Amino acid sequence: MIYTNDYLDAYNGTHAEFPKKKLHELLVDAVRIYEQHIAIQDADDQITYGELLEASVSLAEQFDATGQPVAVMAHRSISTITQLYAIFLSGNYYIPIDPSAPPSRKQQILDKTEARYLFDGGELTVLHGRDVKLPFQEKMSDGDQLAYIMFTSGSTGEPKGVVESHYQVYNTLMDMKERMQLTQYDGFLCLASLCFDLSVFDVFGAALTGGTLHLVKDQRDFADIGRVMENRHVTIWNSVPSVMDYFLREIKLSERAKNNMRVCLMSGDFVSKDLAQTTLDTFGKAGVYSLGGATECSIWSILYNITPDNINNHSFIPYGYPMANQSIWILNQSNGLCAYGEEGQIAIGGDGVALGYVNDESKTSTAFIDHPQLGCLYLTGDIGTFVSPDYVKFIGRKDSQAKVNGYRISLSQISNTFLNLFGMKNKVVIIQDEKDKDKLALVYESEKAMDISKARSELSDYLTLYEIPHLFYSLEKFPLTNNGKVDTSKLTFIAQQSYDERGVIAADQTSETDSAFRTMLKEVFGVELIGCNDSLFELGVDSIQLVKIKNWIEENEKKEISLLDIYTLDEIGKLEAEIYS
Repeated sequence: MIYTNDYLDAYNGTHAEFPKKKLHELLVDAVRIYEQHIAIQDADDQITYGELLEASVSLAEQFDATGQPVAVMAHRSISTITQLYAIFLSGNYYIPIDPSAPPSRKQQILDKTEARYLFDGGELTVLHGRDVKLPFQEKMSDGDQLAYIMFTSGSTGEPKGVVESHYQVYNTLMDMKERMQLTQYDGFLCLASLCFDLSVFDVFGAALTGGTLHLVKDQRDFADIGRVMENRHVTIWNSVPSVMDYFLREIKLSERAKNNMRVCLMSGDFVSKDLAQTTLDTFGKAGVYSLGGATECSIWSILYNITPDNINNHSFIPYGYPMANQSIWILNQSNGLCAYGEEGQIAIGGDGVALGYVNDESKTSTAFIDHPQLGCLYLTGDIGTFVSPDYVKFIGRKDSQAKVNGYRISLSQISNTFLNLFGMKNKVVIIQDEKDKDKLALVYESEKAMDISKARSELSDYLTLYEIPHLFYSLEKFPLTNNGKVDTSKLTFIAQQSYDERGVIAADQTSETDSAFRTMLKEVFGVELIGCNDSLFELGVDSIQLVKIKNWIEENEKKEISLLDIYTLDEIGKLEAEIYS
């Protein structure tokens, strides 16, 4: 039996009256008031709102159909954002694709969405001439249109395409505008890839307010981000917590740049109290927020304003309050409301809930339900509980999905890809490095260790860089529980133990005098010993650290090297030979 508690009525009392607008209408409105304002700036160029609308209208004339899916290679550029507006102005919807994704992943997305057009750089290609049926048209409000299909990790090895409409996204944008008091004087720092929904706030939130969008080439290049913040008026930071954490540890900003910051948004992963405190200390004049939700619910659904007065009220940063016209529920296995303090699945309701997954009726019906009392809900797969009448505490996941460095990944997707390629029983687990950062470890059942460099190379044809395990360990036989299932806890312990003991092996490979390169690596990874046979991946390198290593080599050794070269060479000795040759 479903029931409603008084505290839930108050907690979910989020009704707000917002007008209904499409995202390209924000650009048209901005031109009426801020025609000469700078809309977007990157390292080499800038464009006003008037120029942006003119270019978008001209580009929109290339389309000969409406209501069709348009794939976009999501380069970080003014031209890509012009393409997004052109797609909207022509009555179509966009599907962002990571230019660095494996070819098989790109093709999966094109096939799944039946993309009719493709923008790649400045070129528009017609992929086919068929009229593609508009997904979920029957679920859309009158006057609404599809905005985009954004892909997230799937548990079966195939990404899921989340279908969102203009009105759904606009609700979130309006909440943020009013809550944060965003204006034409704000500068939005676009750190996230255009393939991730955090970028939707940056791109269209700037247009909603008449502010300026500042593009950076790579969110992992902290020196470049620091230069942008010093040389431009950046007031809005929006990233996953790990990017903020790395940035604050690597870059020292001037007081002027710190004081420019008005709003710091961190979402997509757990925000630690230490990071929250450091952010408050660094940006003393800024409002600091932890946000949560899902791509399936129009960017964000819940947030918590972290202040010096409340940061020590709990041993954790609370999940927070639902945003305007959205609701948060904790459901039991029968989809009834959990009792206060009882753990259950977090469900999201309200105006932000996506329409479903494109061309995937099975997953849509499982994740998106029509609740008899609570209405349309998205079942997040996250486990949480109410710890006070005001706060939800996040506990973990109920499935094989996880967040690693802000990326949503599927452990079973990685495992299935490995199984299909190599035919070996395996399990992907998460362990921690010395700084308690999550690392992916794949344990496989085999009497002989495989060629890990070859395995990574083959996996890279199907997985993105952040999905490839850092570590690979072989076991002759997997440990089993009493009921005959693979003992995941014991596998995790074995992988963690192997990782912790790697320094003993490195001691035998260490010369009396380390190169400057190895000294730098020790600082990056927080270890005392690094041997010539050590692998960057086995040391747990992430994409942010890869960029730092690349920048160090180019700045200190005056040697140009690509991320692909570093990735391919991998072993410390091979990299040293390349650098000092």
